[in-house]
Amino acid sequence: MILALCLQVVAIAHATVIDPGPGSVRANQTVVIRDHRIAQVGDAARVAIPPNARVIDATGQYLIPGLWDMHVHSVFGDWFPGGRDVILPLYIANGVTGVRDMGGEITVLQGWRDSISAGTLVGPRMIIAGPMLDGYLADGKSMRFPSSIPVTTADDAVRAVRLLASQHADFIKVQSEVPRDAYFAAAAEAHRLGLPIVGHVPWRVRLDETITAGQASIEHLMGLFEACGTHEDQFVSGKGTMQLLLDTDQARCDAVIKRVAQAHIAQCPTLYWQKGETLLDLIDQEHQPLARYVPMSWRTGAWKQFSDAIMSDIAKDPLERRQEYWRRQLVMTGALYHAGVLLLAGTDAAPGVFVVPGFSLHQELAEFVEAGLTPMDALRTATSNAAQFLKLNDIGRVSSGARADLVLLSANPLDDIHNSTTIVTVVANGRVFDHTGLSDLLSGVERAAHGK
Repeated sequence: MILALCLQVVAIAHATVIDPGPGSVRANQTVVIRDHRIAQVGDAARVAIPPNARVIDATGQYLIPGLWDMHVHSVFGDWFPGGRDVILPLYIANGVTGVRDMGGEITVLQGWRDSISAGTLVGPRMIIAGPMLDGYLADGKSMRFPSSIPVTTADDAVRAVRLLASQHADFIKVQSEVPRDAYFAAAAEAHRLGLPIVGHVPWRVRLDETITAGQASIEHLMGLFEACGTHEDQFVSGKGTMQLLLDTDQARCDAVIKRVAQAHIAQCPTLYWQKGETLLDLIDQEHQPLARYVPMSWRTGAWKQFSDAIMSDIAKDPLERRQEYWRRQLVMTGALYHAGVLLLAGTDAAPGVFVVPGFSLHQELAEFVEAGLTPMDALRTATSNAAQFLKLNDIGRVSSGARADLVLLSANPLDDIHNSTTIVTVVANGRVFDHTGLSDLLSGVERAAHGK
């Protein structure tokens, strides 16, 4: 889709503005947008609407900042073909105006980002890792995921970090198979070059060591249950089981969570993805309402591969134990929240089985509320918390000078977080997608997904 480069002045009039950062709710507000940014926000009676503005009457509607998905994979080798025409527009159609891409083909992603910025491609803002750092599997020759750089030694890790820095990656992502020495070398080199290091807690590294190494965010609650247990050394040695993860000493766990909070390590739990992986046998994959937006190649390719591996693994644990493990993930997330840990909304789309880009972010917000967050704080995980973590002061807020990334809802998400899906208009980088525009995006995705 080619977009006009000249943007209209836009006025969203008479909206109730929900700004999660300060936790404010302001009724009957008018927001004026000019040149990709919010020019003015104020009481509708006091804001003069420019005579040339496109006016959107938002009476009875709710305006929130554009949402961020802080854990996605948009170009994952050749595993998810069609991402440009499926993944990117799905984000905008769901009000996801920014993403942190946690591993992908860097030149492709940077090209997409440039086209989105130039207005010739519909898609979200992108913060990009490029290829992930990972080690080989047990056979010593194969790797678990595409878009990865193999590191087996400290020297490998240093070279990989330097390569990614030369390619202008925004941060470094580490995976589970990275050896101990390589992990510490990667962290040290990333810090030397001024790049954040984020990702998994590698199997051979303790959570406490990632904190000392200065890892900025941890994904999937990795390392927490192990550190809370009384057999962490066994897990680090490769002998972990589900039973081990449930072997928790509460006093030890409280101390671990306190240390994470004090060290300002952000947590991106990817709860919806975790739920799907833990309870995959309860998902009816043949009757999914969002299947029309999913290319069959995903379902018969990467998702089938993931499903087969997950089903083989979860067969080792009875459903009741896995349900308890899922409950404890929610409890852990609530404990992190009450301890003041910065929580980030992330979904692991598109690799997660039926974790459909865009739609899954709203499911993630609902899981945060299930874990004990208020709806306002759930919204923070995808708005102001993302801005704080990324150190970007012009996103995640509805105020003068901020980027014009906004979502207009027909129902109040503070009454019910599921109302985050009642999207009537999305503003992405100053461009308005009204009901017709959003319908066109979804129709285009459906055609692309089915090769029409």
